[in-house]
Amino acid sequence: MKKLFGSKFLAPIHRAIVRRPELLLFGLLLAFFNAPVLVGSCWHSLMFRPDAVQSGQWWRLFTHPFVHLTWYHLLLDGVAFLTLYNSLLEIKFARRLTYIVAAAVGSLSLSWLTTPAGSGNGLCGLSGIAHGLMAVSALEIVASQPPHSTERRIGWFSFSVVVGKAAFEVLTGRMFFNFLDFGLLGSPVVVSHAGGIVGSLIALLFLRPMQNQRSTQLPTLAASATT
Repeated sequence: MKKLFGSKFLAPIHRAIVRRPELLLFGLLLAFFNAPVLVGSCWHSLMFRPDAVQSGQWWRLFTHPFVHLTWYHLLLDGVAFLTLYNSLLEIKFARRLTYIVAAAVGSLSLSWLTTPAGSGNGLCGLSGIAHGLMAVSALEIVASQPPHSTERRIGWFSFSVVVGKAAFEVLTGRMFFNFLDFGLLGSPVVVSHAGGIVGSLIALLFLRPMQNQRSTQLPTLAASATT
């Protein structure tokens, strides 16, 4: 029974960590920064607050994505983030990390600029980054599949869904899946989702030309090496 449980439930997790060891680090960071959730609290001193950052508490800029208000908030954000990160087709860790950083910067920047009151009450969570990763993952599928294929259409559909969801939230000021709140998500700063998408897409647009340039240079370099 133990062997069956390990094979069915733990083997996929083990394969994911072997493939991308940084997933273990992300999991440990989430466990550490959300330890207070176990006793019904959260780490308020690590959430983003503009006034606190301006007073010298600069670490909040880096810690706020990993902090969550409740176990439910952590479950939604954590599962989405880890799953979407693992689904990225990009093989280089530095590029995957760039998508995360860009989504985090975009999420924080748009939240701070457009909803100062909401940001002042505290901003935390990985949902903005997760939305950015979903957009990148969808476009990776589009770019890697042949035209008119089912997979390519699925990629476009996924991209349209995440962008449409974020647009709805920006226009209405409320979550698209508001019925999933259950009073356990605090006061979501919904524009953070759009910010995460914008940030990650900027990173994708910046990195793709560099990747294409290297791929076109490889045949030239190989030909030069053989002459």
